Amino acid sequence: MAAALKELDPEMRRYLRISKLPDLYEALLTGLAVVCPDDPLKFILECFDELEEVGKHELAWDLFIPDGYRPPRRIVSESNLDYIFNFDENTLPSAEMYTKAYTKYNTKLKRVCFNAWMQFHLGQMEKARLTEEKLYLAEKQYIAQKLQVNFQTWKDWVRYRKGRQAMVYQKLQHIYHIAIGRVIFDAWFNHTIDAKRQREYFERLERGEHMEEEDIFGHGSGEARDSISMLPRKVAVKIFSHLDMADIANCACVCRSWKVITQANSLWSRIDLYNVRGRVTDKVCVRLLYKARPYLIHLNLRAARFITMPTFISISECRNLQDLNMSECQILDDDLLSLVVKGCQILLYLNISHTSITDASLRSIAKYCYNLQFLSLAFCTKFSDRGLQYLASGKCNKKLEHLDLSGCLQTTPSGFKNLAQGCTNIKVIALNEFPTLNDESVMALADKCHKFRTASFLGSPLLTDEPFKKIAQFRQLVTIKVDGNHRISDASIKLIGKQCPNLEHVYLTDCSRLTDSSLKAISSCKNLTVLNLADCVRISDAGIRYLVDGGNASKIRELNLTNCIRVGDMAIVNIHKRCQHLTYSSVCLYIFQMSPSNVFCVCFCENISEAGIELLGQIHSLTSLDISGCNCGDQGLQSLGSNVKLRDVCLSECVSITDLGLQKFAQQCKEIQRLDISHCTHITDSAIKNLAFCCRMLSFLNLSGCKLVTDMSIQYLSGVCTYLLELDISGCILVSDKGMRYLRKGCKNLRNLSCMYCKGISKVAAHKMSKCIPTVNYSAEDVPIYYGY
Repeated sequence: MAAALKELDPEMRRYLRISKLPDLYEALLTGLAVVCPDDPLKFILECFDELEEVGKHELAWDLFIPDGYRPPRRIVSESNLDYIFNFDENTLPSAEMYTKAYTKYNTKLKRVCFNAWMQFHLGQMEKARLTEEKLYLAEKQYIAQKLQVNFQTWKDWVRYRKGRQAMVYQKLQHIYHIAIGRVIFDAWFNHTIDAKRQREYFERLERGEHMEEEDIFGHGSGEARDSISMLPRKVAVKIFSHLDMADIANCACVCRSWKVITQANSLWSRIDLYNVRGRVTDKVCVRLLYKARPYLIHLNLRAARFITMPTFISISECRNLQDLNMSECQILDDDLLSLVVKGCQILLYLNISHTSITDASLRSIAKYCYNLQFLSLAFCTKFSDRGLQYLASGKCNKKLEHLDLSGCLQTTPSGFKNLAQGCTNIKVIALNEFPTLNDESVMALADKCHKFRTASFLGSPLLTDEPFKKIAQFRQLVTIKVDGNHRISDASIKLIGKQCPNLEHVYLTDCSRLTDSSLKAISSCKNLTVLNLADCVRISDAGIRYLVDGGNASKIRELNLTNCIRVGDMAIVNIHKRCQHLTYSSVCLYIFQMSPSNVFCVCFCENISEAGIELLGQIHSLTSLDISGCNCGDQGLQSLGSNVKLRDVCLSECVSITDLGLQKFAQQCKEIQRLDISHCTHITDSAIKNLAFCCRMLSFLNLSGCKLVTDMSIQYLSGVCTYLLELDISGCILVSDKGMRYLRKGCKNLRNLSCMYCKGISKVAAHKMSKCIPTVNYSAEDVPIYYGY
């Protein structure tokens, strides 16, 4: 209709708008459509009458609809006829409007289609997920059933095998009982035969018959065999395992039976050539290593001076080697070490201390030693910080747990920082004999390495409290060792004692600033086993009381109070009351240098009287004791003798001891093994005679400074003490060449002889002794001459 009206005259269209004819038509049509009257003409006339009453301004499309037919809410707000009859050229839709309308309609259709497709796709995905979940549960159920079936089958098989094993065990037990019965019967039969022969022998004697010299008990016939060859092979091998390489080689030459025993693999898994280092050559090493190559695990070539390239080539061929000690090998250089580590790539322990290795060696170790856990570079002065950097960036950096850098003075704080960056799992660090070690170096290690269990700073005088406060943060710390440090104070020890409850070994020697407060703090460590306070001059009886009143008194096994001049008898009384398990035992897991002597040590404590020494004799758990320089006389020595468990006693410079006291001591402590009576000037040959005949297990004896000892004492010792290994007669001016002859004849096991300043012994006699004893220290004057290999 709008298109038909397009051709009308504009005046006509204006007239139609003003007269509202479209509205009237719309209202009439709407009323007719809704009311549907029986007489439409009459309805139209009534509508005109109503329109005259209300006027044209009230004309609307629903004007002629009765109130009952009108909707409660008006849905149509504008008339469509208004658009048709009020058609205007400006209101006609353009081509752009049609395009826009089409685009919008098309977009709506696409959205509807896309939403429908998405719903369909999500439904398919959900179905696939449910199907996959069902398949997973089904597979899981299948595997469970399959495992159950297999487990039941295995269970039946195990029940069957156990039944078979039980049956076999019964048969073996029956056979074993039969074999035991046969052995018992054979023994009883042999015993009966011997008894019968014995009875016949005595009967013939009673009858006066002539008996020729013969083997009456039947042992004269057959092949004679020694007792070791008759032992089970396992027991014989265990006996031979206590011998060194030289002795094993000699035993192999005794007989065929011993040679077979010495071929056991377990005897060649560990080769220690240190005791025969003076006779070790390439020929010996190559032969030994070629023989033991498949099962060699431990090799000690410490201080071997006569080995060269062939030996190191043989070492590199020992692929199973795990423990290698080449310390003090002066010939060892970077090339030789590189050759060794390339072949022995499963090394766990490597000791190359006191050698001339450089950064190149550390680079080789870092490259080839994947599993290295222990590394000792003590007193290796030719490597630099770069070598530590190689070590920190190598393949073994995370497994390295034990590192010894003692005496490596060329190492700077920068090197320690590089080391700490890579080797973060270090548990044991040794920085002994390090006079240039400062706080910065230790702090660099402590900042990165949080697993310290043992820290040793012996001979490091520049360290202050700061690094030790940092170390105190490691609660797993077990051992702390400090020596010769006059800067460390009670503050750091208090912190260590408070935060490190697992401490077992504490070495605080020659730390002059430490007082009794430190001992009070350490007393809280419940597992304390070893405590060394030598030369801590401010320690007094009160500090010892704090220590033993703690909960660790019963666990202390080693206590060293050397030169603690303020310690007196009250300290000994407290120790006697609480430390009933005080003894010495080699329980130190991480000792970086040899312990001097295994003792409970109260040396040079002037305030300890003979009464205190007597109390020590009542601590029956003691096995080692050092009371050098104390006020010990014959009565105190006799009281010490009441402890029969003593094995190691040092009585050096106890000038009040006489022959009587030593005689009573020797008669009681017959199992003593190590005895030091040096500078006991009243000791004579009579005391040595009693000592030799009562204490035959002596292995170490120090008689230096005993000026009344003569050749007669040496004769007593050489005639009885066959187990003597070390003897010191330095300063015994009455001993002569005759005594040396006694030693050569009697003491076949002697390994170390010291005869310094013995004017009665000639140089020729000392030289003869050096041929049969590995180490002889001799001097007739002030300048010593060393013989040995």
